[in-house]
Amino acid sequence: MFRRSYILKFKQSKFGKSENPRQAKSEGRLGRPAPFDSQHVEYFRTLPNRPILYVNQAVKVKNSVKVKTLDRLGRKGGSVDPLHSISSMWNISSWPAVRWRSDKEMVGAEGAGGVVGVGASVAAGAPSGGGGAGGANVGLTAPPAAGPALAGETRFLQLLTADFRHLTIETRKKHPQIKESCDEAIEKLTLAASNPQASLYGVVNQILYPLVQGCESKDTKIIKFCLGTMQRLIAGRGVDARGARHVVDCLATLAPATGLEPRLLQTAALLLTTSDLVRGDTLARTLVVCLRLQGTPGGAQHAAGATVRQLVSLVFERATLDYNGDNREINPVDVRPQNIKAPRDLRPCAADAYLMFQDIVQLVNGDQPHWLVGVTEISKTFGLELLETVLTDFSEIFFKITEFRFLLKEHVCALIIRLFSPNVKFRSGIGGTMGGGGSGGNINQGAGGAQTTPGHDRPHFPVSMRLLRMVSVIVHKYHSMLVTECEIFLSLTIKFLDPDKPLWQRALALEVLHKMSIRPELLTSFCECYDLRPHATNIFQDIVNSLGAYLQSLFVASQMNTPMGMSAVPQQNGFFWKGIWLPLCTNFPPGTAKWTYLEMLDRTEAPQVQDGYGISVAFACLIEVVRSIALTVGGLEYLRDQDYEPSDFEIRNNERNTSTNLQKDLSPNENDPTIDINFSNIDNKKVEEDEKQQALQLQLIQSSWCGLVWGLSVLAEASIGELELVLRAIHTMARVSAKVGHNSARDACAGALCRAALPAHYPLAALGALPGPRPSQTSAISSATDPDPRHQVVAVGTPLPSTAPPPGQPGWVVVTGRQVTGLRALLRLAALHGAALQQAWLPVLTTLQHLVWILGLKPSTGGSLKAGRAHTDSHALMSTAAVMADLPMLSGLVSKVFESSGNLDADALQYLLDALCKLSNEAMELAYSNREPSLFAVAKLLETGLANLHRVEIIWRPLTTHLLEVCQHPHIRMREWGVEAITYLVKSALHYKFKHPELGKEKLEVLLVEPLGSLSSIQHADVRQRQLECVSQLLHSHGQALSAAYPQLLHIVAAIADHHSPVLVRSAFQCLQVVCAELVAGEGAVGGASGGGGAAGLRRAAAAAARFARQSQDLNVSLTAVGLMWNISDYFYHNQERLNAILSEDTSVYPEFPGTVDLPQFEKLWMCLYIRLGELCTEGRPSVRRAACQTLFSCIGAHGGSLQPAAWRPLLWAVLFPMLHKVQNQANMASSEKVDTGEHILIHHSRNTAQKQWAETQVLALSGVARVFHTKHQVLQGLGDFARAWAVLLDFIQNFALCQNHEVSVGALKSFQEVLLMKRCPDLDLEREVCSLSWQVWIYIAREASANQRLEQFAEANCNNKNHQSTTSDYIPSQAFLTALVQIFPTIFQNIKSSFTTDDLTTLGALLEQIIIVSSHSPQSIVDTGSVSLLHSAVLHCLEHLQQEAVARAVLLPSLFAALLRLARLGWGGKGAEGMACAGPSPSGDRALSQAVRLYQTSATLPEVIKANILNDIVTILKECAILGRKETDGEIPPPAPLPALLQTLEAGLPLARKDPSQYSNFWDVLPPIIECFMFDARVEDERLCCELVMLVRSEVLPHAAQLPRTFLTAIVALLNRGSIHTAFSRNTDCENELKMREEFARTCFETLLQFSLLEDVDSMTTENGELAVAALLERFGEAVHNYRVASSQAELPRARLSEISFVLKAIATLMDSMKKAPKGKVDKKAWEKLIGLYPELVECAAGNGGAQVATPLKETLLHYADLLSPPLENSTLNRLMFKN
Repeated sequence: MFRRSYILKFKQSKFGKSENPRQAKSEGRLGRPAPFDSQHVEYFRTLPNRPILYVNQAVKVKNSVKVKTLDRLGRKGGSVDPLHSISSMWNISSWPAVRWRSDKEMVGAEGAGGVVGVGASVAAGAPSGGGGAGGANVGLTAPPAAGPALAGETRFLQLLTADFRHLTIETRKKHPQIKESCDEAIEKLTLAASNPQASLYGVVNQILYPLVQGCESKDTKIIKFCLGTMQRLIAGRGVDARGARHVVDCLATLAPATGLEPRLLQTAALLLTTSDLVRGDTLARTLVVCLRLQGTPGGAQHAAGATVRQLVSLVFERATLDYNGDNREINPVDVRPQNIKAPRDLRPCAADAYLMFQDIVQLVNGDQPHWLVGVTEISKTFGLELLETVLTDFSEIFFKITEFRFLLKEHVCALIIRLFSPNVKFRSGIGGTMGGGGSGGNINQGAGGAQTTPGHDRPHFPVSMRLLRMVSVIVHKYHSMLVTECEIFLSLTIKFLDPDKPLWQRALALEVLHKMSIRPELLTSFCECYDLRPHATNIFQDIVNSLGAYLQSLFVASQMNTPMGMSAVPQQNGFFWKGIWLPLCTNFPPGTAKWTYLEMLDRTEAPQVQDGYGISVAFACLIEVVRSIALTVGGLEYLRDQDYEPSDFEIRNNERNTSTNLQKDLSPNENDPTIDINFSNIDNKKVEEDEKQQALQLQLIQSSWCGLVWGLSVLAEASIGELELVLRAIHTMARVSAKVGHNSARDACAGALCRAALPAHYPLAALGALPGPRPSQTSAISSATDPDPRHQVVAVGTPLPSTAPPPGQPGWVVVTGRQVTGLRALLRLAALHGAALQQAWLPVLTTLQHLVWILGLKPSTGGSLKAGRAHTDSHALMSTAAVMADLPMLSGLVSKVFESSGNLDADALQYLLDALCKLSNEAMELAYSNREPSLFAVAKLLETGLANLHRVEIIWRPLTTHLLEVCQHPHIRMREWGVEAITYLVKSALHYKFKHPELGKEKLEVLLVEPLGSLSSIQHADVRQRQLECVSQLLHSHGQALSAAYPQLLHIVAAIADHHSPVLVRSAFQCLQVVCAELVAGEGAVGGASGGGGAAGLRRAAAAAARFARQSQDLNVSLTAVGLMWNISDYFYHNQERLNAILSEDTSVYPEFPGTVDLPQFEKLWMCLYIRLGELCTEGRPSVRRAACQTLFSCIGAHGGSLQPAAWRPLLWAVLFPMLHKVQNQANMASSEKVDTGEHILIHHSRNTAQKQWAETQVLALSGVARVFHTKHQVLQGLGDFARAWAVLLDFIQNFALCQNHEVSVGALKSFQEVLLMKRCPDLDLEREVCSLSWQVWIYIAREASANQRLEQFAEANCNNKNHQSTTSDYIPSQAFLTALVQIFPTIFQNIKSSFTTDDLTTLGALLEQIIIVSSHSPQSIVDTGSVSLLHSAVLHCLEHLQQEAVARAVLLPSLFAALLRLARLGWGGKGAEGMACAGPSPSGDRALSQAVRLYQTSATLPEVIKANILNDIVTILKECAILGRKETDGEIPPPAPLPALLQTLEAGLPLARKDPSQYSNFWDVLPPIIECFMFDARVEDERLCCELVMLVRSEVLPHAAQLPRTFLTAIVALLNRGSIHTAFSRNTDCENELKMREEFARTCFETLLQFSLLEDVDSMTTENGELAVAALLERFGEAVHNYRVASSQAELPRARLSEISFVLKAIATLMDSMKKAPKGKVDKKAWEKLIGLYPELVECAAGNGGAQVATPLKETLLHYADLLSPPLENSTLNRLMFKN
């Protein structure tokens, strides 16, 4: 049975042994020919000058030969080695007939390995009678003889001669005419052989004649022999064109014969294959002969068909060679005119092919041929096979020749469409709708299982199969030419997949589509020609969608295909879905399509479709479509990435496409001479081509993704055993979709993988938002929980909680092996192609999160996942041993996904981070509802960060920013893992070895530690604890390697607050101690690294220590921190040179300070430390303030010498003065309420209020600043603004001194005293300014401290409320304060004495006076009349200093005297200048008087003193003091009398006053009242001094009465007169001593008065009327005597009365004695009369009961009367007195 003949292109050296061609080629071995397949064909097509071998396969059947053709190069019965078969059966290597065809010549050759052209069978030269006539099979007795290629033409002629002689023998009896012709032919051949010049062509007709006669003899044996000789002649090129026509005529005559068909076919084939002589009508007649034989029933039918196929191919081969330029000269005589003319432009061979092809189409279409006259019809199947052969093997001619293209387009396509009509219109019954060619044993599929329909409408399998084969050929080879027609064909093919079509039709269509799907360029062409155009049918999309719909239709249950139970699922690969089982019966290697039903060319009825064949091919189609798309988009490298080795054909196809595209891009059109190579145009063209290519690739995905995803999703859900392949296809689709930028397709693929990884119908909202198929919700709950028997159950767990759980969510879900496989595929996609996911990261990560939750994986160190224990995981109910063993592997795969993120580009990585952050946000939102959250996102953020440390600049900020948000979450687990992630990242990043960081080492360190520092703003204690633990670990393990990170670490350590626990504070402080220990030790970046890191570290170290000192949780930490700052300061001091070198280039880390320009960095570092200490001086706790103040001023005192002069300005203005200001403000706001310190702590009463505690700080701060000014005065004075600084300092001193707190005010004055003790400035102007400011401040302090308003408020408060407690409003400065204030003045005066003026002295005096007044009202003052207080001593000491200067500068004396006298008056209780008086007398008044007197004694003679009437002022003040001294209060000791001062003053002043009375005129006026005051108001203790005063008057005044004013003398006499009796009448006392003193004073007065009045100065003893003043005395004496006499007679007199009468009696005696001694006439008569008139009274007194105290003076008095009782003598004194007138 003949089927087809094929053209084989073969080269023996290409493939050797029967083994893998690639392996043989790679190893360089050749061997036995391997099975011939499509790879051989493709290889031979690429060979230049390729030999052509026309081969038919011969198979021996018993003793005969059955000739078959190879169908598609070995498809029948598997792979066949055609050359080996032919060599073994036909012994081709021994054939002499050789034809080597090159472009323009044919050469004969002999030997094996040549190129042989043979027919279906060759019998030339075979002896006659080899086989009987008739029958389907023909016996072959011998192979052909050797040809002339080896022996030359002579040998050939000899063989012909032998043949003719043999024919002569056979025909000599029955056919003599043939014998004669043979003899003639022998003769011709003999002549030709003997004549080398002769040509065979000259005798060819004579040679052919007997052969033709033999063929006409009707003797089968002779005919066969003649035909064999013809074949020999033809093979030896012994036939010309005319001879060829004769041969054809002979064949046409013999054609109806029976039994000669093989010989005829061999002859015809040999005639056409060995020469080009048969053309035109001759060729048509030859084809007609063959066609007629093919249409004759019998055994030769198939051989004829094979011959026809061979001849048809030969015709088109000639046409192709003719068109390609093989224009061999053809004798026009050889070409007979044709009856039907072909197009004129066609060449002869092309015309033959054209006419032949046209008639074949006509015959298939049922029409009559135009060129092949004699053929009425051929079978449709054979005609379609011929058309398929031509279209398959000679596509070139249809592209090159327009006429052929017209035939193809207008005739062949129309024919196919017409023949397709029954297939399209036909609808099958129930049997055709069942799944996948399933079991059809109970279904009548005689016509493909179709319903009974009219015959012309019923599709026939042979025709439909061949039509689809042709469609496949046309689509594969002519799509670019027949775009519209292919659209129709493809649409019709797609309709074959409709569910209502017969199963065989669907199977045929699937095979066609399968073969198309393996051709990437074909699918690309579909998309470009149809889907990419706006108004065309989306063929590619329809193909993919139809495949998906076909798959879905296979699982539609019906009564004819009852679903299996789950237990009935076979244990083999297949698909089980919705209860329907479909096995996978066929596997196709990638890139190959093997037809099964399209290769059934010998079937006349529709075959029964195997169960599962449809789904197997459809599955392969989807896989190949994905593969083709991947090849188109990614090329071969993409396939290698998919772990697939591309075939040679794919490699060559890819190279050819690449080369073609490159040539199109770079090569100009050589046929167009106008084209000028312009590379810019080439670039533009390439850009355009790239854009077109991108659009095409995008359309490929757009058209296919929906159907592919749907179909593959169904397969993934239903697959058993092929799940990995399905998931890999989805994976590939996802990648190519992402590569071309089709996000919907990518997301749909990712969603499909996610659904495959999750339990069935798992409620995941993230997948619902993705494009793609939606899973059925029918029985979702039961499907989610019921175990799947197809796969092993690996885990049972609870779904991940969500904020809005779907209704009916199951309480637990089942994870099977299918989900584990899906999880692996999903992880593979994420790991290998994470860059392609972009927005799809979110559903992928969401799926992973849910699966991790269900499987019970928990995050561990570094972000990896580990299996948790069953009893600790409430959401993991059960895990099998299998999954427990696989969990580490799954965990590793999950980790690999995020580890591979290190290979992603920046944009892809950002998508990943965004997705993780979104997942984390969802987890945090869930945690707000107090439900257990998933920590998957946070852990994987950590793992992603670790994998991308090499580009930390990109990921660090977005990653850590989100983790910081997690750290702030109230849920403890979320917070713990947030801080775990940050701390682990920071530690890992700092230990990571960066090769070439873009930011530089310092900036990189700052960036890395920054999130760790941001944790400080989080209030949760556990976060801060973990943060500090991380810092501690970094310091201990990596501390020496750090540089710029130290400032940030210090900031972290210092970021403590009062709400932090003591444990946290202590932990942080321990870290700070480590840092500072390295600093002090000079190690690490803090102390030794250059750059901003070290400098900032030094500054921050001080700031951190200050921060710890300010914390209030642990007092010990605070105090230790202050000590730490001292250590830092000490480190600065001892490492000055080193730090200067480090900080020399640092200009950015320190702030600028006021008043400084270009301050060195080292000095700025000092300032930072001092600023921190200064801030601590205002801390709320007194112990910390105390320590800070002490440390600050200790640092300045010990290390201040290292500061440059320029640094002292910021030290003053940025540290000390602001500190003082803050201290002052805080102290002003401090409460005066008692501090509650608890039950176990006792506080001294001096510190039991905040105000008192701040008072201590004020004192320490101000004293420290004052000490700085005192010790560093030389440096400070060198500053340009020392005067301003001095003024500010004095302002603070002034404010503090006026503070209503004793400790502060006194401390301020001490500080004032200290700063005043500094050395004087060399600059005199500055010194004067400083001294002037000091003096003004002292004046202000003294004035404010002694303001009268204070006294008025205090007095008013005391008057209104006796129990009044002092407040700030009625504060009175203390004695100590005032004392200290006064003690400062001498120091000030030493500096200002040269410029001290009388106004200053006046002001001072007034202030001192006011100070004395205020001090007397102070609650702390103690009045001690027996001693002088320190204040008064200080005041007097001030005046003593002034006295020394005043003596030198007499102009100051008046003011000094005024001050002293005012103080004296105050001391005696007088009022000051403001009308205020001291609370009581004081001994200081006496000292002031004494000092004034002494000063007067030394300066009385000075003109300034005389002119200022100082003497007058002194005696006036003395009078006031005497008057004030008489005021005594209960319980008080009166101050000493100022009488001694008066005596001293008068002793010095009276002589001066006598000398110049005019200068002392006022003095003489005021002196008598003063003397009167002291004479009569003095104390008993001062009677002696009064006597001295009288004696002073007696000695210094009365003797010089002539020089003195009359009024003064009169007043003095009156005082003496009064003094003589005043005491006796003014005082009552029982003191005997006192009485004696009074008597003495009176006697002295009387003696003085009488002495000077009676003896020397009579006028003085008289009144203004000239009467003697003695008379008045006598009258008062008489009255006293009379009163005594009356009183003594009634009762016993008191002692005071007795003393008085005693004094009177003595005075009378004295007066009598003086009157007796007075000159005559000086005593008035009346005086004598009154004196004598007292006598009787005196005598009566003797009878009184006065006792001896009265009797003695009375006796003496009466004795004086003796002189008066005797007669007066003339010359006696008494006589003179008595008888003067």
